[in-house]
Amino acid sequence: MNNNKGLTMIELLITIAIVGFMGIVSITYVPDIIDSYRVRGVARQIQSNMQMARLKAIKEGKRFAVEFTSATAYCVKGEVNTVTTLSDDFTDGCETTNTDDTILKNVNIASDYSGVNSGCTNNGRVVFNPNGTAGGCSNSITVSKSAGIITTTITITINTSTGNIRVSGSVKS
Repeated sequence: MNNNKGLTMIELLITIAIVGFMGIVSITYVPDIIDSYRVRGVARQIQSNMQMARLKAIKEGKRFAVEFTSATAYCVKGEVNTVTTLSDDFTDGCETTNTDDTILKNVNIASDYSGVNSGCTNNGRVVFNPNGTAGGCSNSITVSKSAGIITTTITITINTSTGNIRVSGSVKS
């Protein structure tokens, strides 16, 4: 009796077909996964910069702000002194020529995370007070990326009474 071990040609072709089909199916999900990582990366970066502004406000006893100047750019700035003629102690924009506030950091999201947009309503600014509380941007910032008919969105929520910053989960629609 012959004891042949191995695969027949049909078994080998079926295995290759199954692996090929699984590869094709998985490739269709890769762009969605990459978009999701990009949106989460921007949300974490914004949350980190907001936390830095809040902690600096508490430490230095001055107000600090995160201001969104466009869908792909924002800055972190602090007031020069505690008494100015402006109603919220900050000038609009992130130019370094402002005399009423100091720009600590300018961030261009588009350079690292292509296609991801962020922003908020109202005046485009979240202000952190020396006691840790916050205000502005209707208490939330949206980070999103649209790819065809799928949009990935993450919301950063600010509790105005405590200044806590929370990133809520990713939503695809």
